[in-house]
Amino acid sequence: MRKIVLTTIILLCMGTLHHASAQKKDLKDIASLSFYGVDFSYAKVYGAEETAHQFLDAFVRINDLFESEPKKYSARNTFGVKSDELFNRQLKQDVDNIPRGELFTDDNRYVVTDADIEQVVAKIEKQGDSQYGAVIVAGLLNKTANRGTFTFVVFDQDTKEIIFQQETAGKARGFGLRNFWAGALLSAMKNVK
Repeated sequence: MRKIVLTTIILLCMGTLHHASAQKKDLKDIASLSFYGVDFSYAKVYGAEETAHQFLDAFVRINDLFESEPKKYSARNTFGVKSDELFNRQLKQDVDNIPRGELFTDDNRYVVTDADIEQVVAKIEKQGDSQYGAVIVAGLLNKTANRGTFTFVVFDQDTKEIIFQQETAGKARGFGLRNFWAGALLSAMKNVK
């Protein structure tokens, strides 16, 4: 019995390591994605002076960039797929559900967990005809280090199985709250490998 339990634990760990080591080349056979934008429900802000309301407004406006500047903020280029369709209305509306009192943190080592990522994927309502969906999950927005952390995720839309997951950080830059953190996102998008 112990051998079975031990073997099961080892196999589960190997599966987790497979997620962590996924690379963009693993997506080469995917022709198209339904792209849902950036989910900020697990984002935490460290070291910033702006209000929660200002951040929530910036989160919606960051998601607007995928519509207003599609060449610059391109899911197709980030994930290395041939085509994508944007369906970010749901995540823009979800910003209203972010608890304002939980947005800020005193922990500059905060990370989004695999369980958090699975929750994000589970709540996305399938849109489009693509078998695969993609979402970017915002993590720590560290004003003192001028860095934002984002997890890039591709999943099967029917089974919700995550087939690609990579966390990257980007250097924040730009004038104004939206542009500053959009700069971190853009930098992180270029770091997906």
